[in-house]
Amino acid sequence: MLHRDYILNMIEQIGVLLRRIFNKSISNEDVEIRLDELSDQWIGLPLSMLLSLPEEEVYRLFEDSNRMVIEKSYLMGDICRVKGTISQDKDRQRQYFEKALYFYKKCSGSDDEKLQQEIDKSVAELIVKIEAK
Repeated sequence: MLHRDYILNMIEQIGVLLRRIFNKSISNEDVEIRLDELSDQWIGLPLSMLLSLPEEEVYRLFEDSNRMVIEKSYLMGDICRVKGTISQDKDRQRQYFEKALYFYKKCSGSDDEKLQQEIDKSVAELIVKIEAK
């Protein structure tokens, strides 16, 4: 039960952030600050470091921690999706969306039905966005 609550809390926090972005009620600077906070809180590593590494290396870090690999992958997918959403540069936007897709696919197949639904929804949305670029 604690595991499910953890996931739902994480999904809700990202959902709130995304709604604020789409409603334009938060600046890009505030989004960056909030993403840094989420990374510190849920992953335990600085976002700047995670974004500077190749996706495969970040995923390996998650596996090496041997703790909540699926949840960290899901959150990293969300973070990359948000970064792509606020990016003004089309190439960077595509790069972030492709990274997000990588992390979502790594956590696909979850036993948690709610999480799997969120993953499937996010993957479908990203595929459409990437193909449109």
